[in-house]
Amino acid sequence: MIRVTVLAAFSTAILACSAVAEADGCLPGDEACPVVLKMKPGATTITAIGSVSGERPNYYFTFAARAGQKMTIHTKGGGLKTGPGIPISGPNGFQDAVDEDTPFPLPATGAYVITLHANTMSDGPFGRFEMTLTIR
Repeated sequence: MIRVTVLAAFSTAILACSAVAEADGCLPGDEACPVVLKMKPGATTITAIGSVSGERPNYYFTFAARAGQKMTIHTKGGGLKTGPGIPISGPNGFQDAVDEDTPFPLPATGAYVITLHANTMSDGPFGRFEMTLTIR
């Protein structure tokens, strides 16, 4: 079983989401059960931990944002493929790839999904990773 741990004050929201997802028959981070990232009022950053493997090379997060906000994604570990961009999808069929550590303007208000992929073309493409999402 893959466990999702959220750093600092955000663990309660993620763990509650994880329990619901497992009850529905999918694991948190699956495409059908993306891990919900929800910041406390006034916060601009949230960090979550996940894992990719040969059996599970993709990991999904979802978050809500408003049109015009700028998001930045930073990852560490796990042998993730971040170039030529991290896939993101959103409201109204929006799809794009965002460069890591580069502010990206969100085009619409609604839910977005970030897809992190294992970099199977590198040495050591699997393992635990940490992703930090910043929205301003």
